[in-house]
Amino acid sequence: MPLFHFDVRYDDRPWSEDATGSELDGVVEARKEAFELARELAKDRLDGTREITIRVRDGKPEPIISLRVSLRVEERP
Repeated sequence: MPLFHFDVRYDDRPWSEDATGSELDGVVEARKEAFELARELAKDRLDGTREITIRVRDGKPEPIISLRVSLRVEERP
């Protein structure tokens, strides 16, 4: 099984690189995992974070998938 790494960045902060990675069946499964990770991170980041970016690597430096989620909270005055 291929090994995929899921690096995360909040707003313009430095990347948090996934050194361990996850063994998955392929790119389709890695894409699904990236969406699930984005969903989990977004629900826990109501601290002023405006953007979460996830890049998926397959062992090479350039990502095979990049996923960006924008967060915006509006409250009634």
